[in-house]
Amino acid sequence: MKQSFLILSSLLCLWPLAVKSQNSTSSPYSVYGFGVLESTTNTINSGMGGSGVALPSEGYLNYQNPASLSTLDSLSFYFNIQAKGIVNNYSLSGKEQSNFDSNIDAFSFGFRVAPFWGLSFGLYPFSSVGYTIEQENDILGSSMTYPVTLEGSGGLSRFSMSNGFQLSKNFSVGLDASFIWGSTDITETADYSDLGQNNIINTRKWYFNNLFLKYGFQYQGRWKHGTLFAGASWQPETNLYATFNQTIENESETSYYEEDAAADDVILPGIYSLGVARSWDKGWTLSADYSFSQWSVLNDYSTLKGSFSDAYTVNAGIAYSHPKNKSKLINRMEWRAGMFYSDGYLKVKGQKIGEKGITAGLSLPLNRTGNILHISYAYSLKGTGQAGLIREQYHTIKIGFSMAERWFSKNMFY
Repeated sequence: MKQSFLILSSLLCLWPLAVKSQNSTSSPYSVYGFGVLESTTNTINSGMGGSGVALPSEGYLNYQNPASLSTLDSLSFYFNIQAKGIVNNYSLSGKEQSNFDSNIDAFSFGFRVAPFWGLSFGLYPFSSVGYTIEQENDILGSSMTYPVTLEGSGGLSRFSMSNGFQLSKNFSVGLDASFIWGSTDITETADYSDLGQNNIINTRKWYFNNLFLKYGFQYQGRWKHGTLFAGASWQPETNLYATFNQTIENESETSYYEEDAAADDVILPGIYSLGVARSWDKGWTLSADYSFSQWSVLNDYSTLKGSFSDAYTVNAGIAYSHPKNKSKLINRMEWRAGMFYSDGYLKVKGQKIGEKGITAGLSLPLNRTGNILHISYAYSLKGTGQAGLIREQYHTIKIGFSMAERWFSKNMFY
């Protein structure tokens, strides 16, 4: 227990440093909206195509539906930390560029407060911004140009408190309260060195914050040599408060202009998710989700750049774990595969920027006390090569480490 507490404390201390020092994206599409939205799925769910709205939190923390926490083991305290690495390739008009991005993906812990109540706390990235655009601007009244570099950085983070309540043997409800905060930053550097002048750096920052809620429910019952699961979640529209800061200075940090001002607030869209799952006593589990998000509401606000449309996402996956002879390591392992598709909430040049992919994963028990290593892999395609747009390919690996310490059991002496 003491060792686990020290690990937990160390991870909490390292989180701010890891988020600050690493990039989660280098996608040019992060120039739009809040940036590239980060997945909130546990490594286990990621291996099943990102599905899990209907799945219970049995042996791990399922972030996708707060109602799942009602199934947490009453004697255990759960920890989870996961990181991801992304190898991405961008192609445009026959030209290609590759990058590697990485970051801490999630940190959470949870436990059962009462026989009917499961509780967890988590810290997750919500969105990431990271791009560099180089262009040439004309000098008015002449045929000369000067180079300009646009660099985007920042992103939003989310801290959540999730609750799952078991109302009956088969039915649970949940409530997640999350605080979101962060900034999206644009640094514009005008290079006047060829003109014998100092470079001018124009930095603009938009800060966002507010509390938002997410509701969920789950049902599970025995059915034909297994269990049937159903779940749903709803995140209502939420207003995000916004402020704006702009500074203009030269490369010697001589300030020409500085302003702090209020910006138009923006809206987090309403998101509706439905999920079903089926497990068999022979060790197989199937899961499928459908989500619909109302991103078009952002078109009524001028703070965020881009054109937005309502979008849907489909996730599906399968998992297998040998139901017997758990004395062998291979029989304690769990294997997963899945797929996903989203038609995309962002429009560029009239084209929706959709994404699709396939996934795989496994869980490797490190001992018999509940320490497990989880690994997932996803190959995905985003965007299109048509209309002069950028097509992106991603190879994403998530590595998660979870502990289920039996903190609440009483020692027995004989």
